[in-house]
Amino acid sequence: MTGNLLLDLLVAAVALAALLALAGASYQFVASRRAERMYPPPGRLIDVGGYCLHIQCSERPEGAKAAPTVVMDAGIGECSLGWSLVQPEIARFARVCTYDRAGLGWSDPAPTARTSRQIVKDLHALLYRAGVEPPYVMVGHSFGGLNVRLYASQFPEEVVGLVHVDSANESYSIRNIMPRYLKLGLLTAFLGIPRLFAGFVLASNPIFAADSRYPPAYRAIATSTKYLNAVRREWSAVDESWAQAAATEKSLGDRPLVALLPASEHELFPLAKRLQVDLVSRSTRGKLILVERSGHHIQHDRPEMVVEAVREVVEAVRQMN
Repeated sequence: MTGNLLLDLLVAAVALAALLALAGASYQFVASRRAERMYPPPGRLIDVGGYCLHIQCSERPEGAKAAPTVVMDAGIGECSLGWSLVQPEIARFARVCTYDRAGLGWSDPAPTARTSRQIVKDLHALLYRAGVEPPYVMVGHSFGGLNVRLYASQFPEEVVGLVHVDSANESYSIRNIMPRYLKLGLLTAFLGIPRLFAGFVLASNPIFAADSRYPPAYRAIATSTKYLNAVRREWSAVDESWAQAAATEKSLGDRPLVALLPASEHELFPLAKRLQVDLVSRSTRGKLILVERSGHHIQHDRPEMVVEAVREVVEAVRQMN
């Protein structure tokens, strides 16, 4: 009798788990499709070789010089909407383009590995096929900083200046920074668990924070299965991406470069500062700016600091020409 009862309880538990999984998957599917309908791409979708990437560029401001164009790359887990507070302001003095890496935002997933080298290859093809001509001032936040430096190394004739927004440094891996609960969330994306609980678990992330200044589209899009699978693939390629960056030319010559770092009393701040000083030292015209009252997402917490850093580099490039 006891054995039959245990078996019945086991069957019931399995059935309940299956029903919950089915309900979660259905919820995630419907919510993702609803977000796609509510928030169509604001820019263009460009084929870069069997899959399309999303890019949004402003027009050249009236009276502004033709060059350079500002190109912005976001951190892991983020997309073009992360620049929504700074892009309109930069557009007042320069043409500016933001884009979504494969699988993120409105871009298609890609069959290729999501390493920094492949990301740079994608971006180069995207800019060429979208008709966005160099020279570029490249802006990178976190992982995006790694990508734009690799871009400058592979296409040095195209990049005339850089802005690092709390950029990653290839000499310090971020693999161990990823919390276990985030790994679990990425693996359960298809069940809708991140969509349900991101606001609680990631309340400090401006994408999901209650007081976020980002548009509502960001949270809806960033919890889609496609998006979270792309985040997982980028995280899984972190070691390879860091090795690729470490193997490239470090010197940035005399390109104007501004690095922004949040000022902090955290015990890791001295290390973070040393890493940023190293990045700044790679240019003979490098400059480090400490940003008060900001966390890692300076473009959200203090967007005006990012705008002014970009303006400084753009003007320095124009004076050189």
